[in-house]
Parts: sequence; C-alpha cells; structure tokens
Amino acid sequence: MFEEWPQEFSPPLRRTVTPPVPVVVDLSQAMPTRQPNGWGRDKIAIKVKLGGLDLTGNVPGLLHAWARVNDGSWLGLVEMVLWTNNGNGQLSVTQWCPAPALSPRDRATGPEQ
Repeated sequence: MFEEWPQEFSPPLRRTVTPPVPVVVDLSQAMPTRQPNGWGRDKIAIKVKLGGLDLTGNVPGLLHAWARVNDGSWLGLVEMVLWTNNGNGQLSVTQWCPAPALSPRDRATGPEQ
C-alpha cells in the first residue's frame, strides 16, 4: 500500500493497521455532500431519492491504515458498505476518511496508538 511513499520521518507519517480494526464511520463527515440548487420536493426524481446512495448516518467499517496529511490531520483507510436510500442496493468501498469521521467500535483505533 505504501510502496511509493518512503519512510523518512520518526515518528512515521503513515502506518498499516494489522489486523484491521472495526470502526464506525460518520458518513456526513467522511463524504460531505452539497445539496444541488434543485434540491427539495418535486425537484429530484423519486428514483434518485430512493435508489441513490444514502450518505447520512453511521456505518460499520474496517480500518486498514492511517496516513498523515500536510496540514497535520490524519486520514484513515476504511473498508465499508454504502447502502441505497431504499435499502435495496449496496456498494462496497475502500476510502480515505478524515479521522474525526471515525470512532472505535471495539478498542482504541487512533492514528497514534
């Protein structure tokens, strides 16, 4: 995963989490969305409202790695499942999420642990 990112600093600016640890992902922080100008009643097709991905609430995930950003913040590489708003479809994703969007499910998972 980090083959192209040399380890030059101590403490490290990245680390793999082995084995991956369970986390809860706050989707509103991990994938903030902007409401389009046409948002509201009768402005978005019902098929989009029902069948589009629901990026609200919390979902379980597995944390695989941490990486430091040049502004000092951390990103966590998380594997999770996103569901459609009607619950009939799902999409498995692996994505870098800001640390404040992640919270432990079972034990401490902070980047400095």
